[in-house]
Amino acid sequence: MPQNHKRKAEIGISSIESEIFKGTVRHSDRVLAATNQLLSIWGMTALQHSALRVIYVHDTHDKGLPSGDIGKHLVTRVPDVTRLLDRMADKGWLVRERDLTNRRVVRARLTKIGIELVESVHSSLAALEKEQLDHLSETDKAELKRLLDLASAGESLD
Repeated sequence: MPQNHKRKAEIGISSIESEIFKGTVRHSDRVLAATNQLLSIWGMTALQHSALRVIYVHDTHDKGLPSGDIGKHLVTRVPDVTRLLDRMADKGWLVRERDLTNRRVVRARLTKIGIELVESVHSSLAALEKEQLDHLSETDKAELKRLLDLASAGESLD
């Protein structure tokens, strides 16, 4: 049954902010889908690759990283880093071990398989990232990065 409800006209009017928001979400969704499709060849998701890469880059002494440190470096927020790491440990990509000095801390360290995954994915992922922005000039890419950094400057990640 139709209702005679007067709708707010301003809801149908786009602002520059809403257009930027929609464009950013559309681009992010397209990039994430392409990344997940590529990484599926190796049996992983973009989030799993991001976690492996964080450990690969930041665990320079092969002592492992606490899950909190891993979570801080991930590209996207993850409500339960521990479960993510547990699933990756089940696949043999990393091991989780109690810290020797603080038993409450569990550190994640890459296995040989985890290291090989990060290294084997790297060139294909770099090529995909380049391809996704290849239509932009180097100047446009620098400006886009500058603007994204500027837009993100006020964000609180807590």
